[in-house]
Amino acid sequence: MTSNTLQRRLTRLGIPSTSKARNGAWLAMVGAVHWKMLADLLGLADGTAHNWHKLNGGDRASYVASRLKASQAPTEPE
Repeated sequence: MTSNTLQRRLTRLGIPSTSKARNGAWLAMVGAVHWKMLADLLGLADGTAHNWHKLNGGDRASYVASRLKASQAPTEPE
């Protein structure tokens, strides 16, 4: 199947742009997984994964901060 055929089929299914879908998937992944882990899992260059992380509004410390916050959340009602 050619890329044009695939694009026409996806458009008929209501997916107008594969690049928008791809970009949305990237942003969702870097929001859920640390960029370094994502690079290692997918075989990406560190710079590529880090750039997506920055585009998603993250910085190098945001993942660590989110993990610390999650680990300090109370597990029992007060």
